[in-house]
Parts: sequence; C-alpha cells; structure tokens
Amino acid sequence: MRKILADTNFLLMPYEYRIDLVGELLRINNGPFVLQVASGTMDEVRTLAGRTGRRAAAARFVLGNMDKIRKNFGVEVVNSAGAVDNWVIKYAQENREICVATNDVPLRKRLLALGVPVIAMKSKSKLDFI
Repeated sequence: MRKILADTNFLLMPYEYRIDLVGELLRINNGPFVLQVASGTMDEVRTLAGRTGRRAAAARFVLGNMDKIRKNFGVEVVNSAGAVDNWVIKYAQENREICVATNDVPLRKRLLALGVPVIAMKSKSKLDFI
C-alpha cells in the first residue's frame, strides 16, 4: 500500500484552490494508499487556524474536515521533531516507499534530487506526480 506524506500547504489546497483533494489523489493513484501527516504539520495547521486571513480560514477548513479525510484515507499522524521540511527529507530518505505531497518548490526540488516521488499541483485544479 502506497504511503503519501502530506505537508501543510498541500493540506490547505482544497480551500485555497478548490481542488478536490480526495478525488485527485484517487485519480492519480492506481491502488489503495494511506495519507500520512507529520505531527509538526498538524501543529503548523493549528497555529495557522488561530490567525486571521485566507490561510487561517484554510487551516480551520482542514481541521474541520480531518475526520472526513481520515474516513477516506486512514490518515496516520507520524511523530516528527524539529523543522518540518528537514524532517520530511529525512523521513522520505528512511522510508523509500513514501511519496511526498507538497507545493513547496524548494522542498520539492530537494526531494526530487534525492529521487523521492512527489505529488504537486499541476494546474489550478489537478494534481499529478512530478
């Protein structure tokens, strides 16, 4: 079963860009998968949710829909420590079966240089492997 590790900006996409995250992940994966989220990512989402603005509203949307996401994907929260991006790189290197879902361009470049599969937004409404 494929494991997809989602970072903060990936989780915020459904609200910010009106992307059907569930439908798009089902479309591009040829089989079952589990969505993983770092505990540091959840901390970032909770922090954002306490602020004002569009990203804060997106974070509240994510938190409000986490149960729906869990039902569809069996979300696993993975304990992380330190800076989230650095932890993602290390975790992806240690778990070669993992695919990382992110729109963070510097993180994407680092992951691709290491040969880690990456899912990102390809247009304003579609996700794909890059």
